[in-house]
Amino acid sequence: MAQKATITICGNEKDVESGLAHACDLYKLADLSPDKKWLYLDKDKDIDIPLLPDDYIIIHGGEKILSGDVSADIGDNPSVRNPVCVHLNDKRLEEGFKKAKVTGKELRELDKELDASRLFANLRGRVDEFIKDEWVLVVQEKDRYLTIPVSATEDAIDLEKCARANRKPPKGQKHYAIKIDGYKYKVGQALAGAAILKLAGGKTYGDWTLNQKFHGGRRKAVGQDEEIDFSEPGVERFETVRKQAQQGR
Repeated sequence: MAQKATITICGNEKDVESGLAHACDLYKLADLSPDKKWLYLDKDKDIDIPLLPDDYIIIHGGEKILSGDVSADIGDNPSVRNPVCVHLNDKRLEEGFKKAKVTGKELRELDKELDASRLFANLRGRVDEFIKDEWVLVVQEKDRYLTIPVSATEDAIDLEKCARANRKPPKGQKHYAIKIDGYKYKVGQALAGAAILKLAGGKTYGDWTLNQKFHGGRRKAVGQDEEIDFSEPGVERFETVRKQAQQGR
């Protein structure tokens, strides 16, 4: 669900959607041509950062964006006086960025534990957004990012791989890959137990039960009307168990 944030742009307060924003949309909001004027992110006690139309920025709310002449002196990616420290996988990067902007690839490759991964903007309270390698990001102290292992199905988040790599899955994605009885299935963000059981060959709760399996061997029975949110950490594997037939006396 979209959440609103208030920013100040060219002296006017505007309500916009929080989250990852393309700077070209900020130019439209300001009714400004980048050929004549640039937008700048006003950094308190630091150099103002030029926002070029192809840049991306995470809007948290409270940002102040100014307009000014196109500056050849500072360039399009200036050095900052105070290195910017963002969060990656819920850990604050102690060695901050000395430049105002980084690429998605540069951020993604800071995760030394995964050889191949995808980068997401970790947005609290709303859908996490995928970031491409070639995108240029204007980084801020409040920014949070996460990396997840690459799935064999690029449009689905592989929950088993996330669990093995100790990565929480991104929220609000269209497709997730879960495993039922050793086979993988592509699903949406959430399903009830009856729908999960039906994926495994059309089974029903009349003859079968459904268990969610956790690391360490723990199992939890899933009710037929119980909805499972696949963006919750730890959801990856399920098993079906045939009910024992009642023996007559």
